[in-house]
Amino acid sequence: MARATIKSIAKETGYSVGTVSNALRGAASVREKTRQEIQAAATRLGYRVNMDGLKLRTNKSYRIAVLVSVSPDAADEWEGVEFTRILAGISAALQGSRYEMSVFNVADIPDAMATLARIVQDGLADGAIFSGTLQGDPRIAYLQHNGFPFVTMGMSDSETHHAFVDFDSQAAAFDATARLVRLGHRRIALVNPPTELIYARQRQTGYQQALVNARIAPDPALIFNGPTTARTGQHSFDALMRLPDRPTACICANEAMTLGVLSAAHAAGVQIGRDLVVISTDDLQLSRYFVPPPSTYYVPIEETSRLLGEYMLKALDGADPSETQKKIRATLIERQPDTPAPQTAPIK
Repeated sequence: MARATIKSIAKETGYSVGTVSNALRGAASVREKTRQEIQAAATRLGYRVNMDGLKLRTNKSYRIAVLVSVSPDAADEWEGVEFTRILAGISAALQGSRYEMSVFNVADIPDAMATLARIVQDGLADGAIFSGTLQGDPRIAYLQHNGFPFVTMGMSDSETHHAFVDFDSQAAAFDATARLVRLGHRRIALVNPPTELIYARQRQTGYQQALVNARIAPDPALIFNGPTTARTGQHSFDALMRLPDRPTACICANEAMTLGVLSAAHAAGVQIGRDLVVISTDDLQLSRYFVPPPSTYYVPIEETSRLLGEYMLKALDGADPSETQKKIRATLIERQPDTPAPQTAPIK
């Protein structure tokens, strides 16, 4: 049996050689239905790409670098984010293309910068994906300066547009705060990530905006910042309970922080739902097993991570950044009944 070629696939499918070539390399210009049809024909005919020759001809690695942050607390602290699910979504998006995923573990920003320098200068990958965007993010500035394709999980404050997928943190924090205000709560705490993170600022903006709209002066003492871990949730609860005017409600940035708050509340004899209402704004569906299970704002991590891979392929194909930017709105999952603030009638 003769070795399958792009020409034989074109003859088999009726598409032009150019269309077949573009489809097999995962070009965004080819419709998904067409790409799948051509890919199926290529598989059926036993077509195999000579990757070594292709890499030499194109001077490309056909690899996508995914930077995974491994914090010092990784060994004994859960941070909510399941990187295996994110990697699975990116991998699924790359299936059928010529690209493979390479994972790089980084400890901090200097480590990430050093890793990106090796990736760019040594040609270890053709594009990069990373999360945890910062204010004035040096990773973004470096990649933009070098004209290197990338996609971020999270928006940035860069003046130059780039590809990203983001959870609408500001809207979720606003909605959660407004919901609690309508129930009569005036002392609402926010357990938030470190202030240098873009999404921490977005959450605080949404939170404060909802309070101001209700003519409630935001109190800085009710905002607690720290790593997105259960330990931070515990520490925040302890600090908030020491305030002379305690909060009656608390919004947590993710499920790990929420778990810490629930654990500390149980230890202190504070009844969740009666003494303190807790809402999580970054749900991975694990909090349904918490006791009690809090109301949460659910984010479809599978959709988010798959889009990271899809946008990476489009960015490599030269797509305009306006075509590779998306903010995903979270969905409220009510697991607890609406609980008014103690001795306060809900706002109509």
